[in-house]
Amino acid sequence: MSAQTPLWPVAVARPIIGLLWLFSLRWKLPPIFMPAEGRGLMDWLQLEVAHAAFPLYGQLVEQVVLPNFTLFAWLIFLAELAVGLSLLTGAFTRIGALLGLAMAVNLGIGLLEVPGEWPWSYAMLAMWHGLFFVTDAGRAWGVDGMRSRA
Repeated sequence: MSAQTPLWPVAVARPIIGLLWLFSLRWKLPPIFMPAEGRGLMDWLQLEVAHAAFPLYGQLVEQVVLPNFTLFAWLIFLAELAVGLSLLTGAFTRIGALLGLAMAVNLGIGLLEVPGEWPWSYAMLAMWHGLFFVTDAGRAWGVDGMRSRA
């Protein structure tokens, strides 16, 4: 991008994607990581095992993640919280975008063959995070921009 390319469209999209991450926390709230009704994190992880697009990935989830569910649930919850807050505020945006990109790719791989899921949504989510990373999206209307000017 050139110096003349406006960043306001990215600055508008960034907090919206941040809110998406924060709203997704509702169905995996500690300490049980399960909503009052509907599927929780454990249910989705079990679907990843049952419908693994890549057998090695399914085995990893089944043999490492599920037996250590509480640890991984906290890691997932805290990572999604960090990405959401980073994008919402524009603080440490490159780090948040990189973490969000990794998580979107992981979600895409894990949910690729789960019935009723639309894998392209994770490709689009990854695309947004890549865009936030390369544009340093927190520079426009974000804490990163305020820090760089100070």
